[in-house]
Amino acid sequence: MTARDLLQQRYTLPNGDTAWRSSPLVNAAREGKLVLLDGIHRVNAGTLAVLQRLIHDRELSLYDGSRLLREDRSIFPIHPSFRIIALAEPPVVGSTTQQWLGPEFLTMFFFHHMKPLVKSEEIQVIKEMAQSLAASLSTRQLLRIARRLSQYPSENLHDAITKACLSRFLPSLARSALEKNLADAAIEISAGDGLEPELEDYKCEIVSGSLRIGAVSAPVYNAQEKMKVPDVLFYDNVQHMVVMEDMLKDFVLGEHLLLVGNQGVGKNKIMDRFLHLLNRPREYIQLHRDTTVQTLTLQPSVKDGLIVYEDSPLVKAVKMGHILVVDEADKAPTNVTCILKTLVENGEMILADGRRIVAHAANVDGRENVIVIHPDFRMVVLANRPGFPFLGNDFFGTLGDIFSCHAIDNPKPHSELEMLKQYGPNVPEPILQKLVAAFGELRSLADQGIINYPYSTREVVNIVKHLQKFPNEGLSSVVRNVFDFDSYNNDMREILMNTMHKYGIPIGAKPTNVHLAKE
Repeated sequence: MTARDLLQQRYTLPNGDTAWRSSPLVNAAREGKLVLLDGIHRVNAGTLAVLQRLIHDRELSLYDGSRLLREDRSIFPIHPSFRIIALAEPPVVGSTTQQWLGPEFLTMFFFHHMKPLVKSEEIQVIKEMAQSLAASLSTRQLLRIARRLSQYPSENLHDAITKACLSRFLPSLARSALEKNLADAAIEISAGDGLEPELEDYKCEIVSGSLRIGAVSAPVYNAQEKMKVPDVLFYDNVQHMVVMEDMLKDFVLGEHLLLVGNQGVGKNKIMDRFLHLLNRPREYIQLHRDTTVQTLTLQPSVKDGLIVYEDSPLVKAVKMGHILVVDEADKAPTNVTCILKTLVENGEMILADGRRIVAHAANVDGRENVIVIHPDFRMVVLANRPGFPFLGNDFFGTLGDIFSCHAIDNPKPHSELEMLKQYGPNVPEPILQKLVAAFGELRSLADQGIINYPYSTREVVNIVKHLQKFPNEGLSSVVRNVFDFDSYNNDMREILMNTMHKYGIPIGAKPTNVHLAKE
């Protein structure tokens, strides 16, 4: 956000001319309202400096030439009741990028430090909301776990905590520390976790307008727009059905969902299948590195030679009560995606064209340009795990605790083999077993940090679909479609070839690779 965006924004009139629109900060100054500046630690220090004159002298020069002055000057007077409350995270000691609290800013506000709730206070809050739990996570996450345990008493506490922490993607040292702390607190893995679940226990069925996945039920939605209900090719497997049962539990509790996983593990497939079973219409938006707050809320288009701004999928979903699916959320800068925080937390948001989303009709209070959020609106965010090789932003670290998080992983060997049989019914099973074993070892090497890219189910499915379509083509030539780019790195090429040869896939084989058995 720039200093200009903090005060005024440019917009296009119906005749094509551009004009200035005052920001909520300026409107509040003129009307004597209270302004809440959330997340000022993310804004550039030069942007915040524009507030200095407003706070100290109660004067402000705007970009359209008008000026806001003290009430006794009688020109656009600033209301005497106008106040500002700013919220921020404390500066990081020793950091060069997080020292936002400079000498210019220190004189502008009276500062109050909000201490975290002590254990007794946190327990008291949870007791009032739901059943009590030991204090270990943020209060918001504890309340979410408490509501879930209250609704589903048979839920395993260890699973709920590791899911909230996304322990699947923690470094090995941090994961070991988490497991040790859980063991010290007598929070143990359930006895049945080591057993392979059966697909019969997690079948999905729709009976009398009710969807049942495993042991969880939810009513099927009566959608008005059938065209927006996704319908994709999906083969049920145990691991994905377990994930969808977990998602349904949170969905019934009214939570917004965050699905985090490596590329190609099936996040979109799972989400589309989930919405298809619930018969919920979907609005889809894919983020990228150039996504801005404006493009997230408005879509510019040209009609009759004039620029017209239409509602983005986000606004349409809010209005009509659809499910908003935000894909590639880790690609957009976190200072852009953080505007979703107030929408998820409080059901409120200010759009780029000046309109405001509010949670309840009671909050309209005669105001214009107000959109009341539909009670059926829900948001589902899909993101890759942070770090190499996906090079995304840390969406989970910034906004993860306002969503109910689910870690999506590649199916286990048995589930993956059953799924591949359905994609390639004519492909011999020994070939499928070789592929499952080889790619399973490559993923294990990626988890150990030996190779960079965690080869996913998507690559294996593409190989099997190719073999199903062209059965006479050799396995080694088909597999090269996946690994050719990695062959330019000699070390990587050696690891891939050794792994493939280990499971009988002769990619890049030489005469020296042939070993004859002794008599």
